[in-house]
Amino acid sequence: MRCTIPVLMLFILAGCSKEPLTIMNPPAKVATAIADTAFAFDNPVNKALLLELINDYRSKGCNCGDTFMAPAVPLTWNKNLERASWLHSKEMSDSGYFSHAGRNGSSPGSRIAAMGYKWKAYEENLALGILTEVTLVKGLMGSVVHCKAMMNPKVNETAVALYKNFWTQELAAQ
Repeated sequence: MRCTIPVLMLFILAGCSKEPLTIMNPPAKVATAIADTAFAFDNPVNKALLLELINDYRSKGCNCGDTFMAPAVPLTWNKNLERASWLHSKEMSDSGYFSHAGRNGSSPGSRIAAMGYKWKAYEENLALGILTEVTLVKGLMGSVVHCKAMMNPKVNETAVALYKNFWTQELAAQ
């Protein structure tokens, strides 16, 4: 007799850009400092596949809701953005919250800057759930806010990090 266990899939998305958005209140502020950006971390995502999936949309252009987004330059992977993404995913998982605001009040822009990235523009996408790279990108592209973030012609670098079921994508330009 073979038993199967149903898989519960939870998929929550949140998008952020440097423009003000309604932000969920994170837990109380906790002082944190990132002294060194050369720390070791295990990010299990398939970077090549993520870039291929995202850049396929960017190369063709697409509709984000009722807005057509023209083709945009391909994104490249950036290790500093990956570090910021991974740290935010880990913090959300460890602290039991889901928000663009960090526990210490940090914003996506301040977290990216803390990794040594001097940004001119940035976007952040969040997702929570048991996902693959394919279902992540498909879900993000199915949301108007997330789609516009990924298609933003002002960004040219990205990174996506996964910690447990918490996904963070940073998109930016220096």
